[in-house]
Amino acid sequence: MGVGGKKKEMLFILGQFLKETDRKFSETPLLVSISKAEFIDGIREMQIIKKKERAVYRNLEDLEKEKYVVYDNKNLSLSRKGFNEYEKIRQELDALNKVCCNMEAGKIKFKRKTQTKLK
Repeated sequence: MGVGGKKKEMLFILGQFLKETDRKFSETPLLVSISKAEFIDGIREMQIIKKKERAVYRNLEDLEKEKYVVYDNKNLSLSRKGFNEYEKIRQELDALNKVCCNMEAGKIKFKRKTQTKLK
């Protein structure tokens, strides 16, 4: 079954945040760990989300209860289930972006005459 709505959005934001953080430190032999507070401050500072801190905490707690997110020793990470769901969301967005890129006004061609009207 999968997550929906705001939980899906939060899971995707967390996945992207962790992915970009790992990429930032990819050239160093370091493992990056992020706390809930640091994650929330980071996404609020980037203005990715307009929710208040408490609402984001609740969303993360809901994801943790559903075993999509693991919060252990003040480290926030995706569980295997959460990572698989994040990948599904990412692939879905990639497919939709591909459609958007391929559907541009200049690329649309008609085989028949198109009826037009003045606005």
